[in-house]
Amino acid sequence: MSENQSSAKKASEPRTAPVPRVESAQAEATVTGAATQSGAAKAAGAKNAEPISAAKAPEGVRVAAPASGDKASQKADKKAEKKATREAFARPKSLEEAAKPQNRAAFRAAVALYGLFMIAYGVWQVLGGVRVIPDAPQDFANASVQSNYAFFAAAYVGVGLSFVFIALKFKWVNMLVFSCLVVFLGGVGRILSWAFFGTPHWSLIVLMVTELVIPPCLLVWYGWINKSNKIREEMLKASRNQARK
Repeated sequence: MSENQSSAKKASEPRTAPVPRVESAQAEATVTGAATQSGAAKAAGAKNAEPISAAKAPEGVRVAAPASGDKASQKADKKAEKKATREAFARPKSLEEAAKPQNRAAFRAAVALYGLFMIAYGVWQVLGGVRVIPDAPQDFANASVQSNYAFFAAAYVGVGLSFVFIALKFKWVNMLVFSCLVVFLGGVGRILSWAFFGTPHWSLIVLMVTELVIPPCLLVWYGWINKSNKIREEMLKASRNQARK
C-alpha cells in the first residue's frame, strides 16, 4: 500500500519543461561568431588580392591597361603614346599662326611692287615733263602745261607711296580700297580721253589696262585672304572646343 501511495503521489506532482543548458548555447554563439569573422576576413583578403587594374577609375579619368612585355617595350609604348598625344593636341595659338604666311607675304610683295612702279613712273613724268609723253608736240610744252602736268604726275607718285606704306605697315590695309579706287578712276579717265580725243599711244593703252585691272585684282585677292583667314579661325575654334570636351 505504501508503494502504491508513493507512486500515485509522484504521478500527481506537476511536470516542468527541462531547462536548456546555458553552456551549450554560449558555445554555439562563439562558434557562429568565429565563422562570421573568418568569412569577413576571407572576403577582405579576396578584395585586397584583386589587381589594381580592375579598380574602377573615377569619372573623366582614363586608366591605361598595363602594357605587356618587358620594361623596354613599355617605355617605347609610353613614348609613342606621348608623341601621338602631342601631335593630336598641337594647335596654333593665334590666327596669325593658323593662317598661311605665304598668302600675306605674296600679297604684300605684289602691292609693294605695284607701288614702286607707280613711284618710278611718276618721278620720271615730273622730271621729264610733257616732253616724255609719246607723240606729244614739242611746241605745246609751255610753263603752264608743265606745271599742271607735274602736279598730276606728283599725285601719281603719292598714290604709289600709299601702296608701299600699305605693304610695309599691313595694319593700314584699310586704305587699300581708297588707293585702288583712285588708280581705277585714273583708268576710267583714260577711257574717256580715248573716246573724246582719239586713240593714244600704245604705251598709254598698256597703262590704262594696268590701271583698270590691277586695283580690282588686288582688292579681290585681299578679300580672299580675309575670307580664308576667317574660315581657318572658325575651324581652329571648333577644334579647340572639341579638344576641351
